[in-house]
Amino acid sequence: MGRINVFRTKEIKEAIEASPANAQTIIDDEKELGICVTDEKGNYVHVNQRYNEIYGYAPGELKGKSFKIVVPPENHDKLQTAHDMFIKNQYEIVRYWEVVKKGGARIQIQAAAAFFDNILGANGKGRKVTFAYYEA
Repeated sequence: MGRINVFRTKEIKEAIEASPANAQTIIDDEKELGICVTDEKGNYVHVNQRYNEIYGYAPGELKGKSFKIVVPPENHDKLQTAHDMFIKNQYEIVRYWEVVKKGGARIQIQAAAAFFDNILGANGKGRKVTFAYYEA
């Protein structure tokens, strides 16, 4: 199983930090990592094409929905709590997660995250940028 490229996630985080107004373009230009942005409640604000490919969704289909749509039902509460803690503490370790694709198939991804409060209409509220790596 491949591993997430932490150097690439760092480059993307630094690019967004340097130019928060261009966050959407920076995210959309990434081809290897699936990237999603969720708001402080855990609803999708934006996802890139690779993220849609990993999970089997069409462009725009996830916007406004809860990230729990890709979480196995038995982990909904645990991962909502983890998301809430991330927004509060702005810290998460890189780890593997079992996730659910559209249609119900389960896959393993490796994920990392970054916190921003100045991108995609955040207006000071938290945004979680999640990097998902998946190798079929």
